[in-house]
Amino acid sequence: MKLDGPRELIAAHGEDEESGTESEDAEEDVIHQEYEPLEESIYGFAVSMIIRDTVWISAGTNMPLVRAARVLNSFVLIACVITLQVFLLFAVSRLLSAPAVLEIRETYSDYEELMYPNHTFLTVNGFKRGVPGFRVDDNFRKMDKHTARKVCEVPLSHPFYLMSILFIWTLTCQLEVRAIFETAMCLLWKTPLVHSTADVVEPGEEEHCVEVRGLTPCMKFVIGVLVLLPRTLTCLALLYLGCRWLTATLGLGDVLLNGLALEFLVLLKELLYNVTVSHRNRVDTQRLLIRPFRDVNKATFCTFFDSQAWAILSAAWAWVYVYHVQMVLPHYGWDLAAMCKKYLPVGPLF
Repeated sequence: MKLDGPRELIAAHGEDEESGTESEDAEEDVIHQEYEPLEESIYGFAVSMIIRDTVWISAGTNMPLVRAARVLNSFVLIACVITLQVFLLFAVSRLLSAPAVLEIRETYSDYEELMYPNHTFLTVNGFKRGVPGFRVDDNFRKMDKHTARKVCEVPLSHPFYLMSILFIWTLTCQLEVRAIFETAMCLLWKTPLVHSTADVVEPGEEEHCVEVRGLTPCMKFVIGVLVLLPRTLTCLALLYLGCRWLTATLGLGDVLLNGLALEFLVLLKELLYNVTVSHRNRVDTQRLLIRPFRDVNKATFCTFFDSQAWAILSAAWAWVYVYHVQMVLPHYGWDLAAMCKKYLPVGPLF
């Protein structure tokens, strides 16, 4: 059968071809979503073990202690991921970010004192800021080349460059946020509440797979409070401290390199999953299927483009952070870019 257009395509998807007539409001290109596997990470593994082994223990098993130990082990691995991330966050904050913030504040304070002679005020941190309207542009020439280039490598002197790096870092964190949001919607919202573990899972259509048909109140509480909530808080802390460190990095090349280095903190959950979770446990995780984010995926503007809202949110956060949230340089005067462009022109594009 030759398909000449969208109406024929609808017919091929199950419309009545013999009648030759179709309703005017027939929906186009509808996709019925199947049950889908959990994400392959420490968090997906923990959810799988909570559901699988709780059902087994309640139904009766020959090795209850082993299954209980597997559930406990999943929480231990989550604790390891979060502990490692939190430790590295504090290490980055105290050993890397704090010295970088101090250096960039001193550098900018010296610049302000030179450019606004006798017309400065102190910030809450004790660093000098110039009073608008009293800048002496010619004083920029008094700086030696090394100091001038150092001042011009303050990331906030190139806001669009900084925002592009923060945008990419935010997108990296948005992968986590989106995974958390979709998992919460699928398990805590769309999955029905049941009061017996006997109603939690059923054999799936695919061989050896089981489908989650409902969750008990206790399961939803444990998944929401002990799995998803700590993951969310850690991700948000990573996002903010990462933005702060990148904004405080003195050196435009180092800003880019530090942005790449931060990514491994987000990828720890996959790294530990692939290294520490046995093949059997990975298979069990892959074969536990949960309700899809949408049961029926209709061809609409929303279903075609809704994911791009995450990118818009990332771009909005990068802009808001640079212009309104950042406290690396409080009362930043946005007075570096013009001076650097005027007296230290950039090189050729190629």
